Amino acid sequence: MKKPLSTAIKSLYGIGDLGFSMMTSVELYLFVFFMTNVAKFSLPVVAIIGSVTSIVDACLSPIYGGIISGMKPMKWGRNRSWLIAAPPLVVILYMFQYTKIGPEPVAAAIVCAGFILSHIIWNIGWVANVSLIPLLANNPEERALLSSRRGTWTSLSGIFFSYIATPLAVFFGGVVGSAVAGYSVVAGLMAFLMLLGYLVIFKITKGYEETGAEAAATPAARVTFGDMLKSAFQNPHLLVLLLGDFFRYMTSFIMTAAAAYYFTYVAQNMKLMPLYLLLGAVTQVIGAFISSTLAKKLTTRTASIVSTFGLAISLIATKFVALNVTMFFVGVLIARLFMGILSSTNVALYSDVSVYSEWKTGKNAAPFVMGMMNLALKVAVVSRGTIIPIALSAAGFVAGADPKTASLALKTAVINVFLFIPGIFALVSALILLLGYRLTAEKLAGYQAEIDAKKSK
Repeated sequence: MKKPLSTAIKSLYGIGDLGFSMMTSVELYLFVFFMTNVAKFSLPVVAIIGSVTSIVDACLSPIYGGIISGMKPMKWGRNRSWLIAAPPLVVILYMFQYTKIGPEPVAAAIVCAGFILSHIIWNIGWVANVSLIPLLANNPEERALLSSRRGTWTSLSGIFFSYIATPLAVFFGGVVGSAVAGYSVVAGLMAFLMLLGYLVIFKITKGYEETGAEAAATPAARVTFGDMLKSAFQNPHLLVLLLGDFFRYMTSFIMTAAAAYYFTYVAQNMKLMPLYLLLGAVTQVIGAFISSTLAKKLTTRTASIVSTFGLAISLIATKFVALNVTMFFVGVLIARLFMGILSSTNVALYSDVSVYSEWKTGKNAAPFVMGMMNLALKVAVVSRGTIIPIALSAAGFVAGADPKTASLALKTAVINVFLFIPGIFALVSALILLLGYRLTAEKLAGYQAEIDAKKSK
């Protein structure tokens, strides 16, 4: 039997994700602004940087878990070792993503290199971190609990980041006498917070994973490339999750990109947008926190399906009242609550799938399976750059329209992009989970019992 979860793990697992999310938020919210307004790259170069980095990142997304699963475990274990090996390199490399050194072509190449290399290493660390969930937990309820703690800490980062990121960039820029350097320092500082968080996780999980020396004594446990392929293609539950996750991520990405249009053309009050971001972040924290209770009462599978349908219904329903700003806030915050729940339960689903994978193949390829979460995310990142302009155009949006003279048709178009189209994506995701994901709690309990019985022999 595995060791019982310690109080520290139950409380602090996810603190590494707080720092990780703070770090990635610099890119999500400020990278394009940095390139255009701070470093002042030309727009064609900005487009090239964005395309090259996002495509390479998406292409590499399936390999991170494979690296962890396939490599010989390092001194402190297959997963835990990466929590201290990866972060220091990320701190240095990530800062180069926010530089402008030399002529523009050279500077662009440095930015691309900083982006690609930092992402390779931080994704390995991230996969190692989430792969601890099936390693630590004894049952689906504990996997849901750890996923909930991770989701809560991740959601908290949105509140902290909104207050400190840009002011810190301006402050450090003034201190060092360079606006560009100010962003470099902020990127490094946020990456350092990730490093500290992962050190905490490394410390509190001591004794829960076999060391490199212990793993070397059981060579049969080695996972080959063929084992990884079996873990993917003999795992219908994983393939269903990946497809459903793609549509869920598209829901989130389109809403993020379209929010400014709503407050500009419908509410016609951009001062409300910071309030929306704050209340949305708080609501997602609440959703993530209650997700483990919900999963315990309904099972993780049922909680995920119900919440995805809830997200879809709340977004589609809000479309019909969105001209009223108060009703809009009520509806969209309900949607954000469901998004907070899903940020936790979906990670727990991947943890459950890794148990099925081990039962099916006889090999523990949890890092590879958990790492596949990146695939749906990265494909959605690439797709959003195409889908959002198409969605705006199809909805009738006209660039440069004067907000003060916005017609009902224009407002409706923006509402459709912000609410209706994401709602349809969420509905598709919910149907995929309902019809395709058949891994129940009862089946999982049986699979885990068989795995434990084999290991005890």
